Amino acid sequence: MPLAGWCLVAASRAQHLLRPSLSLHPSQGVSLGDTVTLRCHLPHTAAWVQLWFNGTLRSDKEKDKEQDTVEFSLVVTNLEDTGTYQCRYQVSEPLWTSSMSDPVELVVTGAKGPFPRGNLVVAVVRGCAAVFVFCLGLYFVLDARSLWTQRDESPEPALFPVSFLMQVSPQQ
Repeated sequence: MPLAGWCLVAASRAQHLLRPSLSLHPSQGVSLGDTVTLRCHLPHTAAWVQLWFNGTLRSDKEKDKEQDTVEFSLVVTNLEDTGTYQCRYQVSEPLWTSSMSDPVELVVTGAKGPFPRGNLVVAVVRGCAAVFVFCLGLYFVLDARSLWTQRDESPEPALFPVSFLMQVSPQQ
């Protein structure tokens, strides 16, 4: 069967399956560190349910026969979790895949609390690095100061020998 014919058969099989719907809980914007639940509501008993993120498969789950909803939980760890989510399902007999659900947009609004956990770690590491650099600079300043003190306390050698100075000095 040519490729174009296969695509037509696959498309006609997808039309036999009702489209799932996807909902987002909580439905408002979420903050970094929040947990989001994406619920794929199924009109058909399905063997597998897939969650798609910006057109790429993110996760799949096997569904129990009694369920009409499959939940995907996601802890929002960075701003890159913002995007479009969709779901679809697949039945095993006959092996058909549904169309994608309508897209749901997840919006990450910002930090939860004063610092998200990732930024707090970065702040602590930067603070420790700053303390280390300060201590290292202080060590070098104190070491250089002790060298200058030692130099000032030691007798300085004469630039010219005393015998040379006596020969050059004018005689009275």
